[in-house]
Amino acid sequence: MGLTIEVTYESPAGLLHDFRTQITVGGLFVKVNGGEGLPPLAEVALVLIVDGVPPISVPSRLTVATSDSVCVEIAAEARQALATEVALTCAGVDDQAPTAHRSVRLIGGAAPAAPPAPTERPRAVVAGVPLTLDRKVAAMSVSEKVQMALHGNREERQILMKERAGVVQASIVRNPKASLDEITALARTSHLAPDAAEAISEHPSYGSSAQIALALARNPRTPLRTAIEMIGKLQPSDLRQLAKGLGVRSQISQAARKRLFDDKL
Repeated sequence: MGLTIEVTYESPAGLLHDFRTQITVGGLFVKVNGGEGLPPLAEVALVLIVDGVPPISVPSRLTVATSDSVCVEIAAEARQALATEVALTCAGVDDQAPTAHRSVRLIGGAAPAAPPAPTERPRAVVAGVPLTLDRKVAAMSVSEKVQMALHGNREERQILMKERAGVVQASIVRNPKASLDEITALARTSHLAPDAAEAISEHPSYGSSAQIALALARNPRTPLRTAIEMIGKLQPSDLRQLAKGLGVRSQISQAARKRLFDDKL
């Protein structure tokens, strides 16, 4: 039977740690009994398992095998697709979170062990299979996302709108192809970054839009100073709405009431 190494993580934090410290340079070293006698350069199916998501199966080959450890090299043609799968599995994981415990099981080879009945079919990382755009974006670095945000098309911008990084959101604002509706939606989003809010308010076109000003004033993610500055760009009907204080910060409703009083609106 073929050789399989199953690495099971208690949480995505463990997988993310191994990916960044080992897998990104092409391999993975793990402690496991029974590695002696395994043939060098043997083909290995490396299966990475995190509870709650389908396992990831990666073509690899054996580089080192001892009685208590093995080291495998990830097939070069599978590394980009693996990066995408890890990015999806570990989306939202705190980079500073403590790494989780992992367990390793060797199946096959010199002393094969009977695997349990599988509950899910592993996701095979196969080279040459086209990736969807959202998966490509998930595997990008922040600098690559910034470049896409600055120059990308509408479909790419829509996917990047979900990003929480302020530098990515602010770059969407600076994309000359971005529409007023897109920026209004960004100004209203519950994950608006402070950097993006300021970039919108300072933009020569978006910053003068009454509907964007209202969105920024109402959004609790907008820095308070910026939100109050938006009060001066609002229509009387919007000011009266904010002055009621429903769903907005008290400082915003007070600023709206003051503007109405000062202007006798």
